[in-house]
Amino acid sequence: MPKILVTGNKGFIGSVVFADLKEKGYDVTGVDVEDAFPQERFDIIFHFGARTLIRNSVKMPYEYFLDNLGLLMQYLEKARKDNSIIIFPTSGSTAKPTNPYSLAKKESEEWLELYNNLYGVKYYTLRFYNIYGETSRKGAVYLFTKAAFESSPAILFGDGTHKRDFVYVHDISRISEKIINGEINPGTYEVGTGIGTSINDLIKLIERKTNKKIIIEHKSFEVDEAESLSAKNPMLSDFTPIEKGLDIVISHFKKV
Repeated sequence: MPKILVTGNKGFIGSVVFADLKEKGYDVTGVDVEDAFPQERFDIIFHFGARTLIRNSVKMPYEYFLDNLGLLMQYLEKARKDNSIIIFPTSGSTAKPTNPYSLAKKESEEWLELYNNLYGVKYYTLRFYNIYGETSRKGAVYLFTKAAFESSPAILFGDGTHKRDFVYVHDISRISEKIINGEINPGTYEVGTGIGTSINDLIKLIERKTNKKIIIEHKSFEVDEAESLSAKNPMLSDFTPIEKGLDIVISHFKKV
């Protein structure tokens, strides 16, 4: 059985993947920001540790450089020296970076490709779109669902017509397991459903499922946003539909 490392195992995506793999009996170790850099060798490194709030990256460009591109370089060097496979989540926004977060992700993709060409490091670049789930504490699904249950205002940037591709977080665990088991070849993949849902439609869907009216506070975009971001070549054909994923998230909200 391969030895697996999950960085960022206390963050949203990393914690879910770590817990799901652990539950299935994989030999998995987690490391987060306050932990010492791991010295032991791992066969597979899922590098999910990073800063993820795009708007904050505009305020803290250097910190995002250090914790995104800089941290990747540390684990990429470890993968090179230990002959490990590395899995790195990037973003659908790398096509046209408009902020330090997206630029760091794009440059990270280039470093992964370079290490593969120079040193033969095997890598998987997973271009995440909008990941949501029960334990998320950010993102449109969380914020609008929270606003519905708390009857508190939710900020809507722009007019709500921009479309996003929403992916249920436990689908990332399914993809991770396929990588571990050698069912997917190294390369660059889009982790999206291929379906764009406008923010306005998402709000209506949450209102219908919760039977609550969401109070909206309109604001202009703080950073440039693409009109539509969705996968053109989805990695899986059986992603969890947004309606089913929302049911799970809403059920979780009812319990807490």
